[in-house]
Amino acid sequence: MVFTARGRPSSSLRFQVQSQGLAGSPGRRARSRQRGQNGRVLWGPRSWEAASGSSPRRMGCGHSRLSCCKPPKKRCQGPDQPPKPELQELGPLNGDTATTVHLCASEEAGQHQKALTRILQQHEEDKKKWAQKVEKERELELGEKLNEQRRVLEGEHAEALRVLQASHEQDKEALTHSFQEAKAALQETTDRLTAQLEAFQAKVKRVEESILSQDYKKHIQEYGSPSQFWEQELESLHFVIEMKNERIHELDKRLILMETVKEKNLLLEEKITTLQQENEDLHARGRNQMAVSRQLSEDLLLAREALEKESQLRRQLQQEKEQLLYRVLGADASPAFPLASLTPTEVSYLAT
Repeated sequence: MVFTARGRPSSSLRFQVQSQGLAGSPGRRARSRQRGQNGRVLWGPRSWEAASGSSPRRMGCGHSRLSCCKPPKKRCQGPDQPPKPELQELGPLNGDTATTVHLCASEEAGQHQKALTRILQQHEEDKKKWAQKVEKERELELGEKLNEQRRVLEGEHAEALRVLQASHEQDKEALTHSFQEAKAALQETTDRLTAQLEAFQAKVKRVEESILSQDYKKHIQEYGSPSQFWEQELESLHFVIEMKNERIHELDKRLILMETVKEKNLLLEEKITTLQQENEDLHARGRNQMAVSRQLSEDLLLAREALEKESQLRRQLQQEKEQLLYRVLGADASPAFPLASLTPTEVSYLAT
């Protein structure tokens, strides 16, 4: 049996009711019941007049013109006349129809409730999928932003390191150039001093030779030809003088070398001090860069934890909201509620 949205029976129900005994009209059923056993009509206009003993009425009289225009009198039932049988038959039929309509309305309400539950479940699944998708997109976006920041910081770090290396190379080249210039100047000074020393030594030698020759000649003039003893003494003196001269030359060379080494050591100490300062600066900058990198890593971890907490909180709030909405819709749902008028779009709008 099919019912419409307003609770009225459809054409199939009317056809079934007519097939159960309502196919004929009430007048036809009344006329069928007015016939007796012998086929005569028991209830009718003429038979009722015959039974009551009244004279048969005519439509009019020849002596009265208004008698033909008088309205017919209303037929009324006698006090002992039984009620119409069609009303007695329609009573239980109306009760059965109301019960059937009520049952069908209950079934329709149950079907609508099931459809609404299925729509809400589908909507909840869709919302969960969209929430997961949005969360993944946010995580990807945050990861891309953090990667972009990391790339920017790495680029800045590489640029700063390149600048430091370039400045270090420039300082190194400048120090090397100044060292070469100082070395060349020292070499020139050393050569000049060596030449002066050699000239001085030659002069001293000449003076010594002249003094020795003068003494020797004077001795020969005073004492005549020298003896063998004096010749040995002179040879020993010449040997001692030569040894002393060699010793003096060695000491002079050592002194010059020591002065040169001392100057080189001073330059190297200055260079070492400068390089140590630059190295300390580079280490400090490297430590700063490492601290910045660690801070960024900690910020990344904190941001991820905050994102996870926020996503969990949003999921929890969404679940609570959907549960409350489901409870509200389940409490408000009734057979009189126009569930057929709700569309999936409206249900999703209510859920959101």
